[in-house]
Amino acid sequence: MSTVWKAKGREYDELRGDIECDVAIIGGGIAGLWCAYHLAKAGKKICILEAKMIGSGVTAGSSAILTYAQDIIYSTLNKETAKQYLQDAQTAMQEINKIFPHLEPIKFHLFTTKKRGLRELKEEQSKYRELGIKTNITTKLDLPYPVRGALQFDAFQFNPLELVRFLADEVTKMGGKIYEGALVTETPDGTTLRVDKHTITAKNFIVATHFPYTIASGLYWLKMWQDQNYCIAFKPSKNSPDFCVGASYESIDETGYEYRRVGENILMDGASVRVGKAKRNNYKTMDKHLAKYFDSPKQVARFASQDCMTMDKLPYAGKYSHFADNVFVVTGFNKWGMTSSYTCARVVTDIILGKQIENNIYEPQRFALVINPMNTATHVGNVFMAFLRRLLPGPVCSHMGCRLRWNRGTGTWDCPCHGSRFDKKGEIINGPATSRIQLKGCRGNCSSCKTCA
Repeated sequence: MSTVWKAKGREYDELRGDIECDVAIIGGGIAGLWCAYHLAKAGKKICILEAKMIGSGVTAGSSAILTYAQDIIYSTLNKETAKQYLQDAQTAMQEINKIFPHLEPIKFHLFTTKKRGLRELKEEQSKYRELGIKTNITTKLDLPYPVRGALQFDAFQFNPLELVRFLADEVTKMGGKIYEGALVTETPDGTTLRVDKHTITAKNFIVATHFPYTIASGLYWLKMWQDQNYCIAFKPSKNSPDFCVGASYESIDETGYEYRRVGENILMDGASVRVGKAKRNNYKTMDKHLAKYFDSPKQVARFASQDCMTMDKLPYAGKYSHFADNVFVVTGFNKWGMTSSYTCARVVTDIILGKQIENNIYEPQRFALVINPMNTATHVGNVFMAFLRRLLPGPVCSHMGCRLRWNRGTGTWDCPCHGSRFDKKGEIINGPATSRIQLKGCRGNCSSCKTCA
């Protein structure tokens, strides 16, 4: 996926034979690399199996903000869970700042333009005060339109691909092995895993593939869905060349936007929608926003990013399922993967290293489905309807057979069930699918094909 981020780094070897290690990590994004970093530092023999290139998946589409102020979350949690989540996020920020020398301190703002949003901000502010953090609501922001309220926090931003390369170098220096082009499609069987014709033997396995790829084990397809954000990088206008310098703005509104600086450019993302549910070209909506408030600036890049959403807004970190004591998972970051991936990696690696965890609020087998009945019902309904629509003409997803929808904005086939995406030729862009789709009789002109679009 081509995004606004650039970073230099060496490529890694392909898997050409059987290998043995203490821990095999499936997935070479930020989450997998943090797991590898902590385990290698503890003296474990590590191998990473990445389907494409490290950091080339969802990590490459991140806006890369490191903060504990993750949208509206603390007011939705009970006091003990909120306290633990805040402590974990603060610890992640402190430790990443010590490890990675290229973090940029910024002022991070959660803002709203809606009356409802202001009520939510006030509830969140009240919860922050209960947790010992003082923050005031303000209406004075350097935005080209008025807001009803905003909360300000200290945070960091960075280039996610630079962090990927930094961690990969550190892991290899400590003896870890990274294999690119190693697509994993099977489930670990005891202490072995088959990848093509090769066998990986390991004491433990960690699935860090963004969305877990297995269907039966863990039932993650039932517990999560994927949301998609549309991103445009543009040049600031001559009238406001310093917009977003040292600051980032994140709207809590459903139709709001995020702005942050990336070098000389500004990255804007928003128009959020469940993957496979886009009914129009969402880039056109963003173009109108840019024309109205930013005087139609010069655009330098546009791309779509996505993340896994859980029912209770907490990620999953722990044993993959009840039936495999040596297989672990990190997933469900709810669009805050730069902070939560570190937290989840520490949870999983601590379990593998035999450290005692008294209360794991990220336990994958928790009863998250009943915490938010509305989200659960909506998700199950979407999956059911998309599966029924497979009877209609057009391609189906190779993951569970759900009917795909053509996304005119991104030029991709998107799955409304679990967020897999495919290009015009049927090749995988995002999982959990592990094989391409069949496009029978396809002429390649997807945008005008009435049969499929």
